[in-house]
Formats: sequence, structure tokens, C-alpha cells
Amino acid sequence: MEGVESDLVKVVQMAIGRTPVDFGVAWMGGFRTPEEQNQLFKDGHSKCDGYEKLSKHQFGEAVDLQVFVGGTAIKSEKMQCVVAGVVASCACALGVNIRWGGDWDSDGDMRDNSFNDLYHFEITRKKL
Repeated sequence: MEGVESDLVKVVQMAIGRTPVDFGVAWMGGFRTPEEQNQLFKDGHSKCDGYEKLSKHQFGEAVDLQVFVGGTAIKSEKMQCVVAGVVASCACALGVNIRWGGDWDSDGDMRDNSFNDLYHFEITRKKL
């Protein structure tokens, strides 16, 4: 989590201690250089190219959290939603405003997203 904003680090650390779901920061899921971001874009893993369209990861304002079962990374919408709920609760407890890639407009409806990035959490500057 080197290079990630300290408030976001605190939220993630608190969430790890409050959920039975095993999760952590995904590979390349914290701070990213423009080159790293561009490679993820080229590989189809990001909508931001790192140069013209910047990612919050490049400013240390975002993390991608991966769920693990038995030490193996898994894709599970249900488990990612559990993690999102715990992360949101911890952020609220710490007074940190975040946005989740599973509900970009924070209206509680995942179905109205143009795309879901269930792994993504970012600091927001707006007051909730």
C-alpha cells in the first residue's frame, strides 16, 4: 500500500480486521506509475490510459481489493459485495468518503452502472 493515501490505508486495515472474508490489495491494485497504468489499459484491465486519462491509482487515491479463498484469488460478486459493505462501514466510522466501483453513483443500485469494477475503491472529496 506504499504510495496510497493514509486515510484509505486506515479504512482497508480496519476492514481486514472486521470481516471473515480473506481479502487484500490485488496485484497492481495500489499506487501506479503512468507506465504501469498504461500497461493495464493496453491489456484491457482499465479504462484509463495513464497519460491522457489518468487513474486515481496514479495519485494514491484508489485501491483494488481482491478476495481469496484458501490463499487463491477468486472472482465472486457476492464476496466482493460483502467486502464493499465492510469497507463502506469502516470508511463511515473513520469519516472517510469513498466510492466503490460496484456503485459508481453511490445510489445503492449496482444495475445502473455503465460498467462494474467490484474490486475498486477510491477516496472522494465530496461530503456524503
